Formats: sequence, C-alpha cells, structure tokens
Amino acid sequence: MHEVPQDRPATAAPSAWEPLLTPVFRRLWIVWLIANSCMWMNDVAAAWLMTSLTTSPVMVALVQTAATLPVFLLGLPSGALADIVDRRRYFLLTQLWVAATASILCLTIVSGLITPGLLLALTFLNGIGLAMRWPVYSAIVPGLLPRNQMPAALALNGVAMNASRIIGPIAAGALIASAGLAWVFVLNAALSVIAGMLILGWRSPARVNSLPGERFLGAIRVGVQFVRQSPRMRSVLLRVFLFFAQSTALLALLPLVAQRTPDGSAAIYTLLLASMGAGAITSALLIHRWRRRHAIESIVRTGSQAQALAMVIAVLSPSLWLTVPAMFVSGIAWMTVANTLAVAAQLSLPDWV
Repeated sequence: MHEVPQDRPATAAPSAWEPLLTPVFRRLWIVWLIANSCMWMNDVAAAWLMTSLTTSPVMVALVQTAATLPVFLLGLPSGALADIVDRRRYFLLTQLWVAATASILCLTIVSGLITPGLLLALTFLNGIGLAMRWPVYSAIVPGLLPRNQMPAALALNGVAMNASRIIGPIAAGALIASAGLAWVFVLNAALSVIAGMLILGWRSPARVNSLPGERFLGAIRVGVQFVRQSPRMRSVLLRVFLFFAQSTALLALLPLVAQRTPDGSAAIYTLLLASMGAGAITSALLIHRWRRRHAIESIVRTGSQAQALAMVIAVLSPSLWLTVPAMFVSGIAWMTVANTLAVAAQLSLPDWV
C-alpha cells in the first residue's frame, strides 16, 4: 500500500480564519453553511420519519444509502460538468433542485401519501442535489484563494459542514417536536432559496484556459486516466474508501441507536448528531496545529483508530453519558481524517483535473 503524501507547505501556515477575509470566499462559505444545514435537516427528518413508517433496520439504513448513493454514481459526471458549464449557474441549480425536492416531500407528508419506498425515492432525489453541489463547490474554492490558504479553507469548509451538523439537527428536532415533520421540509426549501439568492449575488470571474475546451465524456476519461497514472491520488482514494466504508455505518444506524436509549426520542437523535458535529468543529479549529506537528500518515492512522473505538463505544454503551462523548470523539476523528485526505487530494491534483 502506498503511503499518503507527506508534503507540507514551504511557507508559514496562515491563520485558520484568514480565508474568510476574502469577500467572495466568505459569501460562498455562508452558502455552504446554509446548504449543508438543509442537507442535515433533510437527513434527520427523513431518517426519523422512516422509523415511524417501519421497524426494519435495513429500511432505516437505506435512508443513508439513498442520501449518499447519488454522490457515488454522479460525483464524477458532476465534476466533469463543473469544468465545462458556468459554475455559478450550476451551483444555483443545485439549490433550486433541493428546494423543489423538499417541497414535494412536504406535500406527500401533508397529504398522507408518504410510504417507505416513496421516502427513499425522494431522499435519493435530494441526494442528487448533493452530488451536483459538492464537486462544483470543490472546483470553485481553489480559484478563489492562494494555494497556501487551501488547508485553512478546507478546514473552514469542514467547520461549516459540521456546524451544519449541529444547526440542522437542532432545527429539525425543534420543528418535529413543536410543529411536525412537514415543517422541516418547508424550512429546508426556504433556506435553499435563500442560498440561491446569495449565489445570484456572486459574479464568478471568467476562467482563462490555454487548453482546448473539453467535452463531457472526454473530461471524465482524462480525469480517470490521470488518477490511474497517479500513485498519490490512488493512495488517497483508497484511504477514503477504507475509512468511509466503515465509518458511515454509525450514521446510517444512528436513529436506531437513539431509539434504544431510555428516552428514545427525536431529541436524543438530535443530541447525538450535534455531539458529533461539535467534535468535528473542535477538530477543524485544531487540525492545522496537528498537521504542523505530525506526518499525514500518522494523523490518518490515529484518526481511523479513534473512529473505530468511538463507534464500538457508541453502539454498545448502556448509558447516554458514554454515548455522547463517544459521538464527540467520532466527530473529531471523522473531521481529522476527512480534512487530511481532502488536503492531500487537492494538493495532488493539477487545476486542469
């Protein structure tokens, strides 16, 4: 197995907050926070709704599968489109897609037509918006900031992603308890429209490319060929697969873990997700210090081991007093490994890929 690249920037690491001083990055960072809050609101509401529609653990786990499968199926085509079409319009389209899907989910719940199969189908459609959004945002950010600010920018994106893991579940849990599940999707749709309006206010600079314009299939082929010939990227992708193949099981079955507690309410599910998000934010604020002190290989290995231990404790713990700290540690490990691998991937890829 190849080792993860050990490159470190030759220049001094910038402040963890420095990328936010760039107005364009700050605006898009706010969009990213809103968009991911919507994602978590949808995932929490959909997972909890499934527990009320069926007692099957398989169906509950399939909610997470339906939400993330589009990323696996469409991530590469979406990344190719992000290099061909206008990124601002494409980013806007992702928000409108999510708003439309949330509106349809709301209508099916209010009308009483929702079923486990229909819920999975609509969750899959919402995941398509996620699959379209991640590659285009990842393609936009490197063009906004100097290269030495990229690790801090990716960590800040992780802060937004994991702050949304607190904001989204808390908002969803409060709405489920006070107004009902349908209102979660109403708020989801409204916030997606607001994020779209923020994107409309951003004017993306014209991209100057000395290479000939790419076609869709040609862009995919060239990207795959580059990765096949790059030991560094193959190493990163292998680590990504191995880490997330096991760690996502906790998220997929977390509604059932929450139901097993003495309270077993949506509030407990919200608390567990928020604890994981708090741990991830803690990691994002400290990871630039850890990266200066430790090799990337060591960070990935330690984070993977901590994630595995936290999963075992969270699932087998008889007490919420143990489960919540385990979820906090899981959030630290998740963010640490994910951010480290993301930085390694970004620094391994030339801009044209």
